[in-house]
Amino acid sequence: MPFLSKMLRFCARHKGLSALFLLGILLEIVYAVAAPLSLKYLVDNAFTPKDLHAFILILSALIIGGVVNIGASAGGDYAIAKLSGGFVRTLRGKLFDHMQKQSLSFYQRFKTGDLVTRYASDMGAIESVVRLAYPFLLREIFSVLLGLALLFSLNWKLTLAMLVGSTLMFAGPRLLQGRSEAANVDFKEAQERFANMIDEMVKGHKAIKGLHQQAAFQKRAGRQMDELFTRGFRLHMASAWLQRLPLTALLILNGIMIGFGGYLIFHDEISVGSFMAFFTLFLSVGQSGTNLSSILPTIIDAGTSFRRVEEILDVQPDVMEADLATDLPDRLPDVRLDRVTFGYTADAKQLKDVSLHVGAGGYAALVGASGSGKSTALQLLARFYDPDAGAALVGGTDLRQASEASLRRLAGLVAQETFLFNATVRENLLLDSGATEAEMVEAAKMARIHERILSWPQGYDTPILQEGGSLSGGERQRMAIARALLRKPKLLLLDEVTAALDPATEAEINALLEMSRGERTVISVTHRLASAVHADAIFVFQDGEIVERGTHRELLQRQGHYAALWAKQTGFHVSQDGLHATVEADRLARLPFFEGIAKELLGDLASLFTTEACQEGDVIVREGEQGERCYIIVRGKVGIWKQIPGQGDVRVAVLQDGDHFGEIALLRNSPRNATVKAMGPAVLLSIRREAFERLTAAHPQILQTLERTLADRL
Repeated sequence: MPFLSKMLRFCARHKGLSALFLLGILLEIVYAVAAPLSLKYLVDNAFTPKDLHAFILILSALIIGGVVNIGASAGGDYAIAKLSGGFVRTLRGKLFDHMQKQSLSFYQRFKTGDLVTRYASDMGAIESVVRLAYPFLLREIFSVLLGLALLFSLNWKLTLAMLVGSTLMFAGPRLLQGRSEAANVDFKEAQERFANMIDEMVKGHKAIKGLHQQAAFQKRAGRQMDELFTRGFRLHMASAWLQRLPLTALLILNGIMIGFGGYLIFHDEISVGSFMAFFTLFLSVGQSGTNLSSILPTIIDAGTSFRRVEEILDVQPDVMEADLATDLPDRLPDVRLDRVTFGYTADAKQLKDVSLHVGAGGYAALVGASGSGKSTALQLLARFYDPDAGAALVGGTDLRQASEASLRRLAGLVAQETFLFNATVRENLLLDSGATEAEMVEAAKMARIHERILSWPQGYDTPILQEGGSLSGGERQRMAIARALLRKPKLLLLDEVTAALDPATEAEINALLEMSRGERTVISVTHRLASAVHADAIFVFQDGEIVERGTHRELLQRQGHYAALWAKQTGFHVSQDGLHATVEADRLARLPFFEGIAKELLGDLASLFTTEACQEGDVIVREGEQGERCYIIVRGKVGIWKQIPGQGDVRVAVLQDGDHFGEIALLRNSPRNATVKAMGPAVLLSIRREAFERLTAAHPQILQTLERTLADRL
C-alpha cells in the first residue's frame, strides 16, 4: 500500500518515537506468546509433579512480565499516537497548501463535495488506519512470525499441517479483494455526488423555492440515496465476506489440529502439556492471522482514500510562479495586454489578439455585452489565468515572471461575485492589512457603507453569516470595495462593482473612481455605460476582440458599436432609491416591435409601464405560466433558464440593461417558454396586456404595427 510505505518513511525520520513504538510492540508480542507457552511448563513441570517451587517461579515470571507488558503497551500507544497524528497532520497540511496554490480551473474541475469528501471521509479513513490498523497490523504480523517459530519448536509435524491448511485463510480474501476495492470506489464516488447535491441545495435554496423545485430535488435526492444504499450494501457484503472467510477457515483448522494432535498424543509423539501449549498458542496465532484478514477492508478503504487524495496532489496549477520570480516595483503601474489570445478550453477563445494600454494613474473602462471577453481580460490582469499567446504586463513586467505576493500587494480586485468570510465586519475589512481602526472607518466611508454598518446593532462587530448571505447584494459590494481600498492598492481592478448598487450609491462610487485618478491605476469592467462616461479610455469588447477604443465623446461621435450600446441603455429615468423608473417615448421607438408607431402614441404607451424592483434569485417569469406582461430591463441582470430533458434547468442566456423580453404576451395569452430570474438587484418596467389592449382599442394602428413586426420576427 503506497500510504503505508509513506508512513514508514515518515517514521524513519522520527527514530526515537519509532524505536519506542517497536520496543513496545515486541515486548507485548513476547508476553502474548510466552503466556500460552507457560502452560507447557505449568502442566509438565509444576502441576503434574506437584512442584510448588516451580509453580511460584513460573507465576512470578508471568506477573513481572505482565507489569512490563503494561508499561510497554503505554509507551507504544504514546509513540504511535504521536507518529500517526503527525503523519495525518502533515498530509492534511500538504493537501491544504496544495489546494491554496491551485488555479481557478482546479475549482471548476472539482466541485465542493469532491473536495470536502476527500478532507472528511477520505482523510478520516487514512487516519483510522495509521492510528489503529497500522500498529495492529505490525503487532499481528510479529505475533504470527514469533508464534510460528515457537509452534515449530513444539512440534514441527503439527505446525506444517497447520501451515498447509492456513492457505484457506488468505486465498478467499485475495480472490475477493478486487471486488471489494471496486465496491469501495463506487461508494465513495456516490458519496461525492450526494455531497455535491447537498452543497447545491444549501447554496441555491432561494432559487429552489423561487422556481418551485423542491419536488424535483426530493426526487433527485431520493435517487442518490437509493444509489448510496445499493452501493453501500454491496460494499458491506464484500467486506463481510472478506472477514467471514478467514473465520470459517480457522474453524476448519481447529478440527484438523485436534484430530491430528490427538493422533500424535496416542502415538506418544507429543506430551499432553505440549499439546495444550500448542493448542493455546495456535489459537493465538490463528486469531492473529484472522485479524490480518479482517483488517483488509479497512486497509482497502484507506488505500482507495489515499489514491483519491493523491489525485488532488497530482494536479499541478495552470498558473505557476517562475523559479526566479521578480517583485513588481511598489509604484503606480501602467498596464498592458500585448496581442493576447486566451480560451478557457481549447475549443473556444474568449480573447483574440487583444492589445490595450492604460497609463500609470489612468482610469480605463472595459465595456461590452455579456460574454464579450471584458471580464476575461481583467482576470488575466489579476493573473488568475495566463494567456495562451501574447503577454499581460503590469509595470512593464510580464506577470508570468512576477511573484504572486508582489502582485497581490500591488493590485486590489473587487469581483462581481463578492465573497465575505464568516467573521465580523471588522475582521472582514481588516484581514491582514495592518490598517488602523481610523483607516478602516475612512475606507468604509469612501465605499458608502460606514453609516449602514453603524445602523446594525453590533456595528463593526456584527457577524457576517452564510459567506455574506446575511447582507444585501449592495451591502456586500460596498464591503468589498471598502476592503480593497483599505489595502491601498496601486492598481485597482473592478468587475461590475456598481451592478448591485442603487443609483445614488453608484454615482458616489463613480465619483470616487474619478477622484482616484493619479492616486492609483484603475481598470473597471462594466456593462453599465453611465459608469464609464468619465474614463480616460474606454475599450469596447465584442466577441473576444476590441472593436473600438477612445473616450466617451469620441466613441459617440463614431456612431459605432459603443453608440448603439449607449442608445440601448439611455432613455430611462430612475429615482435615487432605485424603486421607481420611467421610459421616454423616444426610447420605446427604438424597440423593434414598436418601430413605426407615432411618437405621441408612444408617449401614451410609456405612461402604461410600471416599475418592478427585484432582488437576486427572484423569479420574474416562470416557464409554462401564461404570459401577460412585456418587460424592459432598466438596470440589472437577469438569466434565462430552460428545462432541458436530462439536464434540468439550464441557463441559456443573460440579459442586461436595455434588453427586453416577453413581448409576445402583448398579443396572445401563450405559455412562457423559459424562466427569467434576477441575477442581482434589478429594476424593470413592465406593461400588462390588459392595459395595452385598452390603448390599442382606441388606436388600432398600434396593434397593426406590432402584429406586423412580430410576424416578421417569428
